[in-house]
Amino acid sequence: MSRENLYCLVLAGGRGTRLWPLSTESMPKQFLGISGDDSLLLGTLKRAARLVAQENIRVVLEEKQLPLIKRSLQSTDFSGKIKIVTEPVGRNTAPAILLGTLGIASQDKDAAIMVFPSDHVIEDDDNFHDHVRRAVSLAEDDHIVSFGITPSAPETGYGYIEGGEPLRDGGLRIKRFVEKPDAETASEYLLSGNFFWNSGMFVFRAQTMIDEYAALCPEVYEPAREAFHRQIDRDIYAALPSVPVDRAVMEKTSRGAVIPSSFSWSDLGSWRLFYEFFPKDSEGNVLEGDVILRDTENSLVRSGSRLVCVNSLRNVAVIETQDAVFISNLDRSSEAGAFSEKLKGEGREEAIRPTVVHYPWGSREEVQKGDISRVTKATVFPGKSARTENTPSENLRLLALEGEAIIIGEEGNDKLGPGQTVFLENGENCTVENKADGVLLILEIFSVKG
Repeated sequence: MSRENLYCLVLAGGRGTRLWPLSTESMPKQFLGISGDDSLLLGTLKRAARLVAQENIRVVLEEKQLPLIKRSLQSTDFSGKIKIVTEPVGRNTAPAILLGTLGIASQDKDAAIMVFPSDHVIEDDDNFHDHVRRAVSLAEDDHIVSFGITPSAPETGYGYIEGGEPLRDGGLRIKRFVEKPDAETASEYLLSGNFFWNSGMFVFRAQTMIDEYAALCPEVYEPAREAFHRQIDRDIYAALPSVPVDRAVMEKTSRGAVIPSSFSWSDLGSWRLFYEFFPKDSEGNVLEGDVILRDTENSLVRSGSRLVCVNSLRNVAVIETQDAVFISNLDRSSEAGAFSEKLKGEGREEAIRPTVVHYPWGSREEVQKGDISRVTKATVFPGKSARTENTPSENLRLLALEGEAIIIGEEGNDKLGPGQTVFLENGENCTVENKADGVLLILEIFSVKG
């Protein structure tokens, strides 16, 4: 499974607006630690690294998201090893997958590629690895293989795949793709036994997929190939149709196959799906943070920055962050994205840039922002390090509040204890390292050079 010509393409350009206010445009859900200490992206990369060499992992995202992934990979084993492919602008999954596939095929004509979205939660165990092995085997027969999750409920938040005639390794030929159904139709699919949730994960030979793009969606293939050979021409790429790979290729190809899959999986695509995936207490509630409930059942309550009290409610989502509070009937909580789009259209920061940003090494919180100065509070976990983010036009003063910091700068190292400061001029950056057993709190005070 770790053979040299097996690659993993991780799609990381999504915006995750249906999980607003936790997920925002400048910090979408794949960069957040939603289901553990790691971000969803980092969890996906670790899963991929158990299947292929790190050097064979590619991450595709928008150019404007490049700083996000660089910060996300900071102080991880992946920094400097995986390859990052940037789209000038996001154009949905069909152009993104083709762009990554063209790049891999240009280096390895015999490549087989696994496509994983970066924001899914999967139980990475022997069962999952066995499904991948069988999918790779089918792909070697020139099938384009999808993982179809065996449905456990008549879920209306997912698209479905209908399986057809049997293939080897437990696969089925794909009969058709179905958009998200209503509740009655989803119940019929559940009873039929040959409909599966569309996971959005694929395995294929690179050349097979390129040939299908060329034959089935030349309106994507021709300009994308031209953009690729011109080193990703921005204007050509921006003119590509924004289309998902299901519609561009999978609904049309005769090579489609599905592996019925029983491993634990969720795309966390809405607060309802978030609720369905995580364990519940005796009252059917999913709780996180500082939460107190009274006479409340079958609800999702998530606190990010303060005490949240909920009284006598049923089937609700209550999502609190430092920037906003979203309250909804749980069945309609996917409409969080509509609030995000409305706020974005009004230029509201609550939909664009969160006050607190979480990273694998800790977090940064915006404390004050003015015309000539700004202040952030960085929390650095034990054994972790963070890179400062001042611009060339800013001076930076660091003030330790709690713990002990090692400041690694261009002119040497400093050690800071509580109440001690260090001053960096002319846009100089540094690394803040926490080698102690406790959390490090440090103020970053930025000032525009006079």
